[in-house]
Amino acid sequence: MKINHLYKNFGLFAAATFCASTVLTGGIASAADHRDAPSIHEDPRADLLDVYAFVNPNNTDNVVLIWTINPGTVPGLAGIEFSPDVLYDFRIDNDGDFKEDLVIQTVFTSPVKGPQQFLMLGPAKPNQSGGIESTALRTNHVLNFSGPCNATIVNGPSGLRAFAGLTDDPFFFDNIWTFRLLGITPGGPLTNRPPGVDFIAGLNCSTLAVEVPASLLRGPNGNTIHVWSTTSRPRVSILANKTAKEDRHGKVFTQVDREGKPTLNTVLMPTARKDEYNRGEPFTDRARFRDQAIATLTRINGDSAYSTTIADVLLPDVLTLDMGNTSGYLNGRAPQDDVIDITLNVASKGAVTTDGVNANDKPFPADFPFVATPHKPQ
Repeated sequence: MKINHLYKNFGLFAAATFCASTVLTGGIASAADHRDAPSIHEDPRADLLDVYAFVNPNNTDNVVLIWTINPGTVPGLAGIEFSPDVLYDFRIDNDGDFKEDLVIQTVFTSPVKGPQQFLMLGPAKPNQSGGIESTALRTNHVLNFSGPCNATIVNGPSGLRAFAGLTDDPFFFDNIWTFRLLGITPGGPLTNRPPGVDFIAGLNCSTLAVEVPASLLRGPNGNTIHVWSTTSRPRVSILANKTAKEDRHGKVFTQVDREGKPTLNTVLMPTARKDEYNRGEPFTDRARFRDQAIATLTRINGDSAYSTTIADVLLPDVLTLDMGNTSGYLNGRAPQDDVIDITLNVASKGAVTTDGVNANDKPFPADFPFVATPHKPQ
C-alpha cells in the first residue's frame, strides 16, 4: 500500500503510523529479529535477536562483537540458559566475497553440571566456508579460552576478552502502539497515549560480547570487514541400515538462524519465506531475496526505482564495518544506534522518521561489554 494513499485515507499522523507498523512487523507480531520466523519461535536459545559490530571507542585498535538470544526474558525467570547443543558463530568476511574467512565459535557446557561454562575458539579460518553446514574448530589449532557465564569479564590470549550471560535487552522500540492500531493485538487503536513507549523496556536477554584486536580480523580488504552471526544445531542422520545407531550428536552442524543488519527478515520477507531466509547465506542474498525485498519496499514507499537502490544497500545481510572509523550504523552497529528510526526513514523514503523511542531504558556502560546489567524482579 502506497504512502500517498494512506495519507488520503487516514490523515498524516495515522498514515505515518501505519507505514511504521508495516515496515517493522512484516506481517507478524515481532520486534527487530526477535522471533522473526515460524521455526525459530520454538527455539529461543538459538534465536538470534541482534548483532553489533563496532570499534571500541576507548581503544580504537580493538573491535567489539556482540550477539543476543532468548527474546522477551522476564526478570527472575528460571531456566534461561545458552544451549549446550548449539554452535554459536560470529562470521567475518575480510575479502569482500560475503563468505566467511574467519569465525569465532562459542560452545557452552550443560547447566546441570554447574555454573555454565563457555569455550571460545578463534578468530580462525573455518573448516567450511560459504554454506549452511559447519563443523567445530579443533581447540589445538586456534586461539581458545573459556570461562563462566554471568560472571566477570574473562580475558583470553592475544588481547581477546569476552562476557557471556544475562543482560538487559539492548534493543529499543515502541511495538505495542503500532500493533494495536493495525489490529495485530486486540483492543483497537491505543488512544490514551502517543507513540514513544519502549516495548522492550524491562526485559532481559542472553548476551555474548567479545573484544578482538582489529589486527586479528584484517584481510585483503584492509580495515573493511563484513560481520554476521549464525546459530547451528547438530545435523541428525538417520541411516538406512536399521542396525546402525541414529547419530544425534554428530560433528556436522546445520544453520537454523542468522542475523546481520537489524529488522531485515522481519521487514522484507513474508512469513512463508522467513525460515528460508534464516537458513540463507549472504553471498546468495541478492540472487534469492532481492526481488522480494524490492517488492516489499515498493509497497511501503510506492517508488520501485528508489526501492531497488535501497534493496541493493540492505543486501547482502551483513554488517559492514570500517575498523578505522568510529561512526555508527550503517558503519557496523553499536548498541546506542537508533536503528529503527534509520530503518523507518529509509524504507518509507522520509515519510516516517521516528517511533518516538530514542534511547534504551537503561544507560549503556561506557566500557566493555557495553550492554547494561539485567533487570531484577520488582
